[in-house]
Amino acid sequence: MMIKNVLVMLCFMPVLILGQDKEGQKCSDKNRGIDQLPCTITDRYGTDVIPDEDTAIKYVDILISKRYFLDPKKAKPYQISLIADNKVWHIVVKSYNCRYCKIYININRNTGEVLNFYRSED
Repeated sequence: MMIKNVLVMLCFMPVLILGQDKEGQKCSDKNRGIDQLPCTITDRYGTDVIPDEDTAIKYVDILISKRYFLDPKKAKPYQISLIADNKVWHIVVKSYNCRYCKIYININRNTGEVLNFYRSED
């Protein structure tokens, strides 16, 4: 029983030490707001998964039809721009169900990961 406890401590202690956040770190994803980008934007692939606006539009069509059950044809045109040093697609969709509602979507250009997806009443 004692040997088992010692082995568990030897295995998990390094994991616990390495898993801690560094003090003095400027950005913390833990306290990130719904409208803020993550601290680090992943750049995993050699070519971008969503390289141009046409691909981004098709991707957003799928997202809004599945998540908000909106008809993409009625919600177009979208406001599309690149932010964060051309790493993130920022798309604004005007919801036709609500007069002042807009849907904001931020998508990682390289991986296709949806970073933010939220609705706001402006």
